[in-house]
Formats: sequence, C-alpha cells, structure tokens
Amino acid sequence: MIGQVFIFILAGLIFVLILGYGYRAINNFIARGAEVQLLDFRNELESMVNTIKRDYGSVQRVELRVPTQTEEACFVSNAEDVPGAWETDLQQKYPLVYNAWTTGTENVFLIPRQPTPLLVQDIMVDAGYVCVPAVNGKVSLRVEGTGNRAKINPWQQ
Repeated sequence: MIGQVFIFILAGLIFVLILGYGYRAINNFIARGAEVQLLDFRNELESMVNTIKRDYGSVQRVELRVPTQTEEACFVSNAEDVPGAWETDLQQKYPLVYNAWTTGTENVFLIPRQPTPLLVQDIMVDAGYVCVPAVNGKVSLRVEGTGNRAKINPWQQ
C-alpha cells in the first residue's frame, strides 16, 4: 500500500514537470516567432527603402507584414528634414514614441512598442511623422523615391 502511494506521488511529480517543460517550450516558440516577424518587417522595410530611394519620382504601393499584436506602425523623419511644429504634435499624441525618437536610435515604431529598436536610414515623411494602422497584420504604404531617400506616406485608396 505504501509503495502504491509512493508511485502515485512520483507519477504526479513527473506529470507536473512534463507540463512545466511543455509550457515553457511553447512560450519560447511563441516569443521566437514574434522576434522573427519583427526581423522580417525590418528587413522588408530596409530592402524596400534601398530599392526605391534611388529611383527619383517613382511611386510604389508597399504592403509590409507586421507582428501580430501590432496596432499601428509609425515612421518619423529627422527633425532637419521637415521643419515645422510637427514635433509638438508627435509629443502630445505619442509621448513614448517621441521620447524614443529623441534618443536618435529609432525612427520606426510599432505600437504597442517592441523591445527591439528599429532604425531605418534614408526615410522621410512629408508631415514629419505618420502612423499607419495595421489591418489584418499588414500596413499599406505609399513610397516615393527622391534620389537619396524614400518618402513614406499612408496609401490612400
């Protein structure tokens, strides 16, 4: 009788350990999947910018896949590129984005914020910044080549 109790306790302990390991493994797979989605987004964006920026006057519609939790993708110009009062507007509407942008290490933001900073060289936005809503895991952009930069705006249908 005591032997059976010991076997049941041991079996229960092994069952709990297997469940714990499985839970951690699944969470790890999900986290890795989100990282891969973020890296794919960054690589697609950089590739698109490098391709289009040299082709002066060309306009393309670009749909970029974003990580599944993303509600908006925001693109911010350098302050020197677009003069005006848009920085105050950015600070009021998106204070976390503004604070991260002022450090100079990011100019592309996914909302909710991602842990990995995204800095894409040679992008410009007419209004200083633009936030494009993600629809079905994608953002639609109008990208225009200016010779040395890619001008990004939302795609108007």
